[in-house]
Amino acid sequence: MADLAATENLIRGLMVASNDERKASEEAFEALCNDPEKLCPMLFTALSTSQDVSVRSMSAVMVRKRITKALFDKLSPTTQEGVKQTLITAVTNEPEASVRHKIADTTGEIAAMVMEEREWPEMLPFLLSSAKSPTSTLRESAMLIFSRLTFVVGDKLLGSLNPIKEMLLATLADPESKEVRLAALNAAACLVQALSSMENHISALNDLIPHMVQVLTAALNEKDEEMSRTALEEFIGIAEEAPKFFRRHMEPLVQMSIQIVTAAQLEDETRFLAVEMLVTMAEQAPGMMRKQQLFLNNMVPLALQLMLVVEEVDLAEWNATSGDGDDDDTDMTSLDVGKDCLDRMALSLGGKTVFQLAFRQDLVPAFLEHPDWKYRHAALCCISQIAEGCKKQMTENMGAIVDQLIARFVDPHPRVRWAAINAMGQLETDLGPDLQDQYHAKVLPALVSTMDDVENHRVQSHSAAAIINFTENCSKTIMLPYLEPLLGKLVSLLLGGQRIVQEQAITAIASVADCVEDHFAVYYARIMPTLKQMLVQCRAKEHRLLRGKTMECVSLIGLAVGKEVFVADARDVMDEFMATQSQAMDPDDPQASYLLQAWGRLAKALGHDFIPYLSVVMPPLLKSADIKPDVQIAEEDDDEDNEEEGIATVIVQGEDGGSPKKFAIKTAALEEKATACNMLVCYFAELQEGMFPYVEGVARIMVPLLTFLYSEDVRTAAAALMPELAKSAVVSLRSGLCDSGFVNNLLSFIFEKLIASIIEEPEPEVQSAMIEALHESLCNGGLGCLGSPDKVGSALNALATVTTEVLERQNRRADARKDEDYDDDEEEAQQEEAERDDQLLDEVCSALASVTKTHPEPVADLFQTHIETFGKLVQSEQPNMRRIGICIIDELMENLQTHSQRYMPQLLPPLVQFCQDQAPEVRQASVYGLGVCAQYGGTSFQQAAADVLPAIYMLVNHPQGRIEENVHATDNAVSALGKVLEFQGGSISDRTGAMGAFLSYLPVVGDVEEGVEVHGRLCTFLEKSDHIIMSEPNRWIPHVIKVFAAVIGTPSVDEKVTSRIKDILNGMQQSYAEVLNGTVGALSPEEQAKLSSLMRM
Repeated sequence: MADLAATENLIRGLMVASNDERKASEEAFEALCNDPEKLCPMLFTALSTSQDVSVRSMSAVMVRKRITKALFDKLSPTTQEGVKQTLITAVTNEPEASVRHKIADTTGEIAAMVMEEREWPEMLPFLLSSAKSPTSTLRESAMLIFSRLTFVVGDKLLGSLNPIKEMLLATLADPESKEVRLAALNAAACLVQALSSMENHISALNDLIPHMVQVLTAALNEKDEEMSRTALEEFIGIAEEAPKFFRRHMEPLVQMSIQIVTAAQLEDETRFLAVEMLVTMAEQAPGMMRKQQLFLNNMVPLALQLMLVVEEVDLAEWNATSGDGDDDDTDMTSLDVGKDCLDRMALSLGGKTVFQLAFRQDLVPAFLEHPDWKYRHAALCCISQIAEGCKKQMTENMGAIVDQLIARFVDPHPRVRWAAINAMGQLETDLGPDLQDQYHAKVLPALVSTMDDVENHRVQSHSAAAIINFTENCSKTIMLPYLEPLLGKLVSLLLGGQRIVQEQAITAIASVADCVEDHFAVYYARIMPTLKQMLVQCRAKEHRLLRGKTMECVSLIGLAVGKEVFVADARDVMDEFMATQSQAMDPDDPQASYLLQAWGRLAKALGHDFIPYLSVVMPPLLKSADIKPDVQIAEEDDDEDNEEEGIATVIVQGEDGGSPKKFAIKTAALEEKATACNMLVCYFAELQEGMFPYVEGVARIMVPLLTFLYSEDVRTAAAALMPELAKSAVVSLRSGLCDSGFVNNLLSFIFEKLIASIIEEPEPEVQSAMIEALHESLCNGGLGCLGSPDKVGSALNALATVTTEVLERQNRRADARKDEDYDDDEEEAQQEEAERDDQLLDEVCSALASVTKTHPEPVADLFQTHIETFGKLVQSEQPNMRRIGICIIDELMENLQTHSQRYMPQLLPPLVQFCQDQAPEVRQASVYGLGVCAQYGGTSFQQAAADVLPAIYMLVNHPQGRIEENVHATDNAVSALGKVLEFQGGSISDRTGAMGAFLSYLPVVGDVEEGVEVHGRLCTFLEKSDHIIMSEPNRWIPHVIKVFAAVIGTPSVDEKVTSRIKDILNGMQQSYAEVLNGTVGALSPEEQAKLSSLMRM
């Protein structure tokens, strides 16, 4: 046995407060850690036999920290068995509650670690036995250990599910100890969550639910609200991971939750958790909850009742605040919870359900007319909160809702007026641009009138804020008639002296300028002097936000009116900006963020004239882009819905599919970093080779940010910058600023990280941005820019991996349709996800095209590996996926050109097959591909021509080929026929008939892009004096002239084709004057004028 006294002294030394005194013990302990066979007996002896409580407690902590998998693996089998036995003994015998909990947690952690790969046959029998112990503390410990085990070895417990269930039933109903019951509730919740993907197994645990509910009920009856909240959190955990576990007991659960929410005697925190339980169920199992009538009947009334709890404050005090919300208290209030509940319910349950519930006659309509202002306020907040989730229903009823909101603009109570304006602003965002297009004549004058509420600055301020929302989804043509009264009022507010009003008014002016662009020039001379004066005068600390917004306004106006108008004031403005940047700013100075963005706009407004200022702008910008945010691991029970102000909880997926981790991070640092990254994109896009001195430094910062864990915005901005970096380097090479070695090294650095990031990226929207960046970077980099065949293979593999992920999501959507809760609302949500995936696949198709175009030979060698993956798209039941799959074939063949011939036997047959697809977009893509194959297929195409031509003819001659639904497919078929005639004429047995079919269909005016191609090909046939056309000039020349007359001046011909038509017509004037003049004379006056004008050019 190890020397217990010496071990105790060592452990006591680790707890000494003095750093100097503790150092020797720490060094001795670290040395011990290098000898696991010596360390473990010492620690476990102290843990199980020391009489000193503090030593046992510290030993438990050190065991948990130091007995890792790597260390355990180094132990001899005998020592490993000793560790396991000692833990069981320590748990069984520990008398002190605090130490016992630590030992139980440690035992659970080590048991999970051991049992993940090894057997510990004694553990489960020990837990089952301990759960029946007469000692309540041991029963509790058994539950604590079991909870730790479930997530790691849950699947290994399946064979013992019945005895485990009996154990949980007994401990949930423990007659003596509420601590045991609560620990059992946690154990049951952990088991259900661990088995959440195995619905058949967790359904066997349904009998636990009444007993789990009883634990919560007992805690409430005993008025133990802390225990009640802990129990509610366990239910919320199950609702998040395995909501359908509750299906058979949903009504009593809903009833209990409603009772808790409405129990006025309970603390707010307890009641709010019950709301969270209900809303989480709606989010995680919306189909199931849409069937729960008790839930549906009560949730909106509950939320509205919560929103009636609004603190009465002196209106002078209310008007003095400058927060964005109606209640500026940072603590979660009843109003906040009600609003959050409505927002999340609308988004999860869907607008079809929630809109009907909210606008039930006794709810929002009745509340809007209630004599108590708080009811009217609650109704308006409800409209605002559900707008995003109920967009479709709100749009259908927009006229009535707009009228209801405008009616409340003149409500007797200013807080109701504020809420009405706030709701209008929200609708402008969520229902735009439909609202702006249809109701501008009502909304804008009404908002302008509310700016006259001089006694309520907060109402005035919010009116200006609603103008900002309005302009974001508004066309300049709609805004122009309102400029004079609107800008007059906003300038009046700006000069009025109330800072909270000025801050919104100046942003509204900026937004109006951004909306109407160069039309703002008329008002420039009236407004810019005032803004320049504010830049000079607003230097006090309390005016920093106002001055920052002034920078924003000046830069947006400069961008709107253009360089010619702005240039007279640009130098003064730049001098002010530089003076501000040269001063040391406090970390929380809002001017810093506004200045970053303002510089970017000025760069866009001034173009290359901005380059001299880069030496001032870039150092702080790069510093902001390179900020290392202060990141801390969040506690497991931290809730992202209850974050501290300025702190965000970010969930990051663990490596290799491991458990996700939560991190707490300051939002201000993230926002500054994201802003700086976006500004770099702006500079490089505008200044290109002017940014060359910064390319290397920017790449060093930005390329690694493609995998920045904590912000999607940063990763998206980093992706957007990659093609701009590539373009800047390539343009700089052409300008002689660098050599090819520099460009190649940069491109290699970019592509290596970008391709890897596409595979690693967890968010489809960001993944889409990265694939788009790959496509554009390849286009900018040019031929061979990936450098090596291996890199080409990596790019193809990344695109195939994304395609596989999309197909897997499609399969999950198909499986979801079999669920008993699947309904129309779920189908709508699924459709939105499917559309997002279609967009992602379209990006994959574009990127694959650019990889192939820039690296045809390596792709030709490597693509065979991925044919099966992309072929699954072609065989999909979803038309859009089939279309994209066919487009991928088209892009491959078109960009491989003659290298595509090796794939012709594999890929030509599906193109022929899908020319008969029911979906016109699939037919269009398929027949386009046949044209590509004709152009580049050589003898491989000739062998299949007998199958190809009937497929083309079927589309060209279809009796409904020219109707809107089919015309693009038909136009592409005509284009394909033209390519067959030009490139594969020898494979056509009846070329005269084929040419006749081609000519007779013309002109092509549906698919204008193909129209340019087809009419250009017609010119080719005429320029080569095609013998079929020229053998019957009286038949075909008049038809050709009519085709030309129809397409000249339309998008179906470009400038080059128009020039060729002119030359052909002038040639006809020499060779076929009589036919030409006779045909032209029979045309309409408009067509005659077009031809005459063209021939005189």
